[in-house]
Amino acid sequence: MQRIIDFFLGNKLRLLFWFYLLIGIGLTTSQNLYFKSSYLNTSGQISGGIHLFFSGIGDYFSLAAENKFLSEQNKVLLERLTALEKPGLNQNPAELKKNFEYINGRILKNSFTGLDNYLTLSLGKKDSVFTDMGVVNEKGLLGIIEFSGNSFSTVQSILHSKSKINVKVKGTDYFGSLIWDGKKPNRVQLTDIPDLAPIKKGDTIISGGMSSIFPENILVGTVEDFELTAAKNYYLIQVRLFNDMQNIGPVYVIKNRFKKEIKAVENNSDE
Repeated sequence: MQRIIDFFLGNKLRLLFWFYLLIGIGLTTSQNLYFKSSYLNTSGQISGGIHLFFSGIGDYFSLAAENKFLSEQNKVLLERLTALEKPGLNQNPAELKKNFEYINGRILKNSFTGLDNYLTLSLGKKDSVFTDMGVVNEKGLLGIIEFSGNSFSTVQSILHSKSKINVKVKGTDYFGSLIWDGKKPNRVQLTDIPDLAPIKKGDTIISGGMSSIFPENILVGTVEDFELTAAKNYYLIQVRLFNDMQNIGPVYVIKNRFKKEIKAVENNSDE
């Protein structure tokens, strides 16, 4: 205790100086608005610069990590899709893999609570993305490009009242239409599957490959429940999606290199 008293007595002039200095600064900043504003602005700029500096570092590493993630997921997706594709009668597997190109992008906006939901992508015509191209991610099917601008595009989500996509029960040749009843964002419906199909809970639903939009075997979800329709000829199947439509992540637009040729042939057949 005596040492503390001796310290204050020995440094009383110095301590008194700092005491009055702090009081003076406090009175000046509280009474003089200009000085107060300048003081706060200067300190704010310093702290803001520090935050901006470290934020820039964080953004750099975050962007690098995201690019790495996109690259890895793109590779995984390509390998998965090309490994699952089934060769046609006149094509070998190596040739068939060249039929589809996958363009990676990111989602700018995603709706999932309404009856007619859309996604906005950071891809457009300049990226060779056009109307009626399929959109997927590493977990499976997401929707179809409805409109394409120069730099951006909108996707009709599978969570849309007018969405109707050809799918089938994996391991069979029973095809049907994937629709949405507008209720749950993690569940869609499969119709037009005949009552002869050996359906059971847990079966995997995949794209049917009966259009030029999606290749065969894109994952969709699993059979959660099913029942016969009123006509008793077809099943109404509840499908739980593999995708979390509220948290999608990086996406890929599927480009069919032979789409124009396929459409031309189909149009000639209809005439």
